[in-house]
Amino acid sequence: MSDTGLDATFIVGLHGVLDKHPWIEHVNAEFDLEEDVFSLAVQRASAFAWSSTALTGEQAENLWDHNDAGGDWTPDGAVRQLAWLQSSLPRHARMPGRARREPRLPILPVFTVLADALRRVGAVRLTGTHTLAPLHRAGDARLALAENADWYTLANPADATTLTVTVSALPSARLAERADEIREAALARTYGNMRVATRKPATAAATPGLARPLAGMVQAERLRLALAFRCDVREWTTDVAAWTTEVFADSIRAVTGLSGLVLIAVSSDPAAA
Repeated sequence: MSDTGLDATFIVGLHGVLDKHPWIEHVNAEFDLEEDVFSLAVQRASAFAWSSTALTGEQAENLWDHNDAGGDWTPDGAVRQLAWLQSSLPRHARMPGRARREPRLPILPVFTVLADALRRVGAVRLTGTHTLAPLHRAGDARLALAENADWYTLANPADATTLTVTVSALPSARLAERADEIREAALARTYGNMRVATRKPATAAATPGLARPLAGMVQAERLRLALAFRCDVREWTTDVAAWTTEVFADSIRAVTGLSGLVLIAVSSDPAAA
């Protein structure tokens, strides 16, 4: 059974520059293809068995249910919102005799599906990501972050770079008052693989790797920019963007107990990405 209300909304966007493969239009014409972000994302999610649109007699255990998707592939060399996916998070059946434990948000799976879809049609230079996340549907990620810490240690030191992370939430959440606690929680969850410093003031100008308007602004219309952090990481990849997003989502969840949607954006300097 899927909970399709606002509180189940999960939206992800990848930003950057896409250079289409020189052969793509020839192949499209030869095989009469009309692939777009939505069709490619559906195919890739199904291949990983993460989400399916197939109509069968049995309920699929999807990590997410596809609602809509799109992207701007304008070939002008400018940073564009290359791919976005709007989905809803299903509530899985209760196990008799067991308390419900919310699963982790499928941040890396959705990032991976969108990145794979883009790389199927061209070369991608990622400059930023944004995620509209329902924190009250997010399970505790601390154990998973600990188990995967060494993955992010194993990186070429020459690829080290700096990211900006911003967080928007309802003004009533008063996140700015908890900035130092959230920073400490994020540091603890990165196991030495990220340096985190608070940036003040928090402004959208600090995120040049994002193309606006961001997908999900209708759902996020009441959210206001509250926090900004400077994050030094060992490399810049789709994996790192997803990891960074989950680190801050889990930190905010743990520190504040916040219930509702938050918008977490991760931005790299487009000139360095």
